[in-house]
Order: sequence, then C-alpha cells, then structure tokens
Amino acid sequence: MLRDVILVFIGGGIGAAVRELLMLGVANLPGGFPMAIFIANMTAALMIGMLSALTTGGAIGSGGKLLLTTGIMGGLSTFSSFVWGTYQMLANPSEQVSAIVYLVLSMVAGFLLVESGLWLGSRLMQSLDR
Repeated sequence: MLRDVILVFIGGGIGAAVRELLMLGVANLPGGFPMAIFIANMTAALMIGMLSALTTGGAIGSGGKLLLTTGIMGGLSTFSSFVWGTYQMLANPSEQVSAIVYLVLSMVAGFLLVESGLWLGSRLMQSLDR
C-alpha cells in the first residue's frame, strides 16, 4: 500500500515537472490556444492507451502501471488546466473561436490518440510474444 502511494507520488512529480517544462517552453498560439496543455494532454492520451495495452498484455506489472500511468501520465495531463483554459478563452470574445476549436480538437484528438496508443501497445505486445 505505502509502496503504491510512493510510486504514484514519484511518477506524479515527474509528470508535473515535464508539464511545467512544456508550459515554460511552448507559447500559446494566436487566439489564445494553449498549445503546451494541448501537447501535454495529447501525449498523455497516447501514452495511457499504449501503457494500458502493455499492462493488459502483462508486459507492465502493477507497480509499473502505478508509476507510469497513474503517476507520470496523471501528472503530465491536466483536466483542470484544460477546463480553465477553455473557460478563459470563452470569456474573451476575440478567443471564443479558439476555445471551441480547442475543446473539440482536444476531445476528438484525445480519443483518437488513446485508440492509437492501444493499437500501438497491442502491436508491441505481439512483437514481444514472438
């Protein structure tokens, strides 16, 4: 139990630090589109799909799942920043189109990236089984 909490704690710190580096290094697009948060969330969506397939296939154990998926990917992705960024853009009339694009693109691309990650992970499992 304590080991599990420590794994999530360590992974969450790593993921949050990577997200902060993205925030410092990636500028918003014109219209206020929060590119750093978009990149963080889309990367996490792809990786969560892939890591889930690897976990289901037995390549990653419960400790690895906690560290990588719950910890690192959980720390990297951020629903609250996604919602807050959308809210801020919707409140600014000149950024409302960007807000709608951000909202729809995040949902559609995030879903497709989870699906892609699951596919990639299953392909990787097949190659490991050979």
